[in-house]
Amino acid sequence: MSTAGAAGRTRPAWKVWAVVAAVVVVIAGLLHAWRNTNVLTADRLCGDLVSAEQVDAVLPGSGRLDAEGDGLDGDDLTDTTCRVEKSSVVLGSGESGLSVRLSGVRGYDPLAFESEPYPTGASYFTGEVTGGVNAYKAWVMLPEKCWTDRPVVAEFSVDEPAADRTAFAALATDTARTIAARTKCGDLPEKPGTLVSPRSDAARPVSEGQVCGLDGLTVAGQVPAGTKVLEEGQKAPTDLWFCKLTLDDETSGFVRADGFMKYTATRDPLLIDALRKFPGTEKGRAPDGREADIVDKGVGFILPCADGGPLYLAVESGQQYLEASKRHEDLPKRDAYGAPFTKAAAKTFGCAAPAAG
Repeated sequence: MSTAGAAGRTRPAWKVWAVVAAVVVVIAGLLHAWRNTNVLTADRLCGDLVSAEQVDAVLPGSGRLDAEGDGLDGDDLTDTTCRVEKSSVVLGSGESGLSVRLSGVRGYDPLAFESEPYPTGASYFTGEVTGGVNAYKAWVMLPEKCWTDRPVVAEFSVDEPAADRTAFAALATDTARTIAARTKCGDLPEKPGTLVSPRSDAARPVSEGQVCGLDGLTVAGQVPAGTKVLEEGQKAPTDLWFCKLTLDDETSGFVRADGFMKYTATRDPLLIDALRKFPGTEKGRAPDGREADIVDKGVGFILPCADGGPLYLAVESGQQYLEASKRHEDLPKRDAYGAPFTKAAAKTFGCAAPAAG
């Protein structure tokens, strides 16, 4: 057999190996894409409730999204839960996750933001859709037609700080919109309105006579003598507002983090409706003496206003107050903080008392 003939017969084998190598490379590339990117992931997850693109924008890092959860529970809307994980085999990429659930809540529960962290560090949006977002949590209240025996809120939490709060708020709004549309209980926009953020990232000294930005509110005689007081929260007035006062003293840890006094105000119609529908809400009088709806035996109160919609106000003492009251016998009783706050907040938020009927 000639050498030329043998060479001719060996060429196809090399071509086969080249094809095999190319196929291996392609398969390896597809496997890498599948395991480390979302090229092959469905556009929506959790029974088509959640946008994969939006989850990817919220969870930090890169990786593949995998979801557990079948979407809406047909028998009970508030049994709906879902979990989305982002993971990658790339060294150093880590893992992160997003949890979604629908919950029946008391009217004031969303305002407390589960109290961790206290909502002064969060951003809020009102208008066509009502909700809030911070680094780890977001919530959107569903339209009233979606409520069961109590208001229903779509809640979102992430294991690692959200890569973008605006994206987190958009994800929460889009998911709530999909839920409302699927259950035919209301219309929500695709995106939230403008986020109202805290005035600053750090607590700042109060301005006497303008504590928390409220006209006429003072700390004189309200805190231990000589104690520096810090404030943090949103700029007043706004449709959803919070402020926390912290004593800049020797307290630390949870006691300091919980603060001295915490104030809440909202004129958001959906939240007002949720507060009014709570079984514990009844007619009574606010700290300034006017008639009001008292929420859950004094958690807060809804003031009628001469112009515009009503105003919900709440004042809550923190752990620093409890500690200070043990050491300073002359510190005012807790109820004494309600009337000055009510007067200042009503003035700042434009809620003059209606004329007597």
